[in-house]
This record gives sequence, C-alpha cells and structure tokens, in this order.
Amino acid sequence: MELFAGTIDALRILVEAAACRRSWPADEKVQWPCGGGRNIVFKEDMALELGSPETESVSCLLWTEDISCIDPGTVTMIGPDFTESHGRSLPFGKVVLLAVEGFSEDNAYERHRDLDLLRYDLDLKGFMIRAVSQHMREWCRISRDALAQGLSAHVLGSSIIRLYRKTPYVKGVEIIFFTSSVHDVRRLGEITAPSGLIVAAMNKMASEMDFECSSCDYRAVCGEAEGLKGMRDRLMDRSRRSVHG
Repeated sequence: MELFAGTIDALRILVEAAACRRSWPADEKVQWPCGGGRNIVFKEDMALELGSPETESVSCLLWTEDISCIDPGTVTMIGPDFTESHGRSLPFGKVVLLAVEGFSEDNAYERHRDLDLLRYDLDLKGFMIRAVSQHMREWCRISRDALAQGLSAHVLGSSIIRLYRKTPYVKGVEIIFFTSSVHDVRRLGEITAPSGLIVAAMNKMASEMDFECSSCDYRAVCGEAEGLKGMRDRLMDRSRRSVHG
C-alpha cells in the first residue's frame, strides 16, 4: 500500500538541490543520558530553540513499502548543525522516512497513528519537544548543558532511528533535518502538505466514521490516493457489520 509516493519523490528533489547538505550514517549505538521523562527546558536554561511559534516549523512522517525510495540508516542535515548555533532560534524541519511492510487498508490508519506517537517516547536529557501533529509542527528546545555536551543532529537523528527500528514492521529509517532558512522550511511545508491532507482524511474516516464523499473536505485527496478509497470501503464494511451484528 502506497500513499506518500508523490511526496517522497518531491522531497528527494528538494534535498538533492540543497547546497548546504551533510549526511552521516546513523550510529544506532550512540548513548545519550535519558531525561527520565522530565524533559522540560526552561527559557533561562535554553541554548537553542528550533521551530518556535515565531518562526517556521514542519514535522512530517512518511512511509513506503519500497525500501529503494529511502536511504536507510542515514541522517541528513540541511543548514547549520545544533552545535554550531548556540544562542539562536532556528526554523526547523524534520522528516522521518520509513520503509515498512505489511501495511493494508485494514491497518494503515492505526499503524500510522502509532508511528506518529512514537516521537513522544524519545527521552534525551536536555532535549524538549512540543508537537502539534494536526498542524505538522514541532517546537524543540536544547539546554545549554546538552549543547555543550554535544547534542548534535547526528545524535538526535541516530536516537530517532533507533527508536523507530524497534517497531517490527519498520525495516528502514532515514531522518532529514532542515535549519537552513525560513524559505527552505516553508518549501518543505508546501511539498509535504499533501501528506498532511492524506493523514487528515484517514483521521476523519476512522474517528468520525463519515463516508459521505459529497460533503467531505478531503474528496480531492481521496481521488488521488487509491489506498484511501480502499480504506474507506473497508471501514464502511466494518461499520455495517457492527450495526447488523
């Protein structure tokens, strides 16, 4: 099942065209102290802010069953690294690219939801995340101590990759960060906006059990994403069976 192929293709073009691009193989053995679930970074302790409400922020999770579409185990940074940006507030883009298996019209919504929620399991001392999934935003703070100890894009990306690789149906993970400019993060938002509409359509179908296409705000999206039609049909069938016992 494929829902995000067009977005991934457009993302690849954007990344390849970036002049300030660096990539590293992830270190899945990287060790960073845990915050013990108390990862609050107050303003007075902050060294770096990423994607604050005053600037641009985009956070996106995309998956594909075609592993050739991603570069598994790679962390890419477009723009200055965290360790090069002490005392600054930067625009922030984050894309998690996953190679998955076994996704179908029956389980895609639940699996996507579970994968998206995994971000909150990331527990790195001195790193605070606030996310608004429905708006595809992520606001992060890094403390002075964490930055001084070397909390870099490579460390963060490697930690995210290790987190997602624990999921049995995830076979590969690639992370891409943007801190280069407001313009670049806005462009990332434009490219990934269709994926946000697809996720919103999945949410509407699954949570509201609303299958009336003529009045749906997402009917154009469903017309372009074949998998969404299959999900709608399966959910409708499941709804009928529950009503009739």
